[in-house]
Amino acid sequence: MLKIFANKIIMLQIGFVSLGSFTGCKTEEIFIPDSPLFTNQTYISSLTKKVVVKVNLVKRVVADTLTELAPGIKQTTINYIDYADKPMRLFIVEADLNNPLVTIKAATPNNSNVYAKQTVSDIARFNDVTGSRVIAAVNGDFFNTTTSEPQSILYRNNMPVKSVSKLCALCTAISVDNQGMPSIIIKDKPVDSTKIKEAIGGYHLLIKDSLRVAQGDPSIEPRTSVGITSNNMVYIVVVDGRKADYSNGMSFAQLSDVFAALGVRDAINLDGGGSTTLVVKEGTTFSVKNNPSDGNQRAVANALAIVAR
Repeated sequence: MLKIFANKIIMLQIGFVSLGSFTGCKTEEIFIPDSPLFTNQTYISSLTKKVVVKVNLVKRVVADTLTELAPGIKQTTINYIDYADKPMRLFIVEADLNNPLVTIKAATPNNSNVYAKQTVSDIARFNDVTGSRVIAAVNGDFFNTTTSEPQSILYRNNMPVKSVSKLCALCTAISVDNQGMPSIIIKDKPVDSTKIKEAIGGYHLLIKDSLRVAQGDPSIEPRTSVGITSNNMVYIVVVDGRKADYSNGMSFAQLSDVFAALGVRDAINLDGGGSTTLVVKEGTTFSVKNNPSDGNQRAVANALAIVAR
């Protein structure tokens, strides 16, 4: 059941978007304003406060919401104005892997080990099976658009679809071991591949050993990324972009700042741009929560899923 909390917002006679309520779930009506005339003085989500207070990214919060997707899994959505006076929309999915019923999964098209492409919604649907219910999912690794081969490694249920031995020099990955504990894999950090249960690849290293990693690429784009804390919390961060009146995207340095505010030990960037997609299970369907910059979901090679066992 979804539980949604939102700041109460006074509605002026200008545009707003009603998200309504989810079928079969107890919620209150939420209004996400499109106008910077709305301001919030308090924050519903503690993660919103961390991002506002700990790093210099947010000039003014327009609205924030907190949704309990399942026990141990929450979603924070932050609408804000940055210091360039541009609107931004940021999503954070928080998964507590100390909960024995919560884990992450490398999800693939048709729930198979054959390289292919599929939208994140369809990947989530095919991987949503008894005993491993997908609660939320985002696009995963960069991939070859012709062959659908992921750029980095891929492990599923202890099986190497693309093994650590093929990890490129700058490639990264997020993994969980047989005890469900998460870790970030990088080339210069030894890893026992026999202990990898699930792993999905990424590229840019954003945070290493609780320190920001210097970034040479200043481009501003939609982003999908993931980080882990020392106490086994997983944070998936999604940023929409390429839409000037809605959300403008982030640089890698700004993304590193978000993870620093969240207090992660390690964080990596996944595929972004038109691939950036966040889906959440609502009832029996998977709903796209962000606004993909292509205008619709792009078919991708794999997805990082948060599952309830």
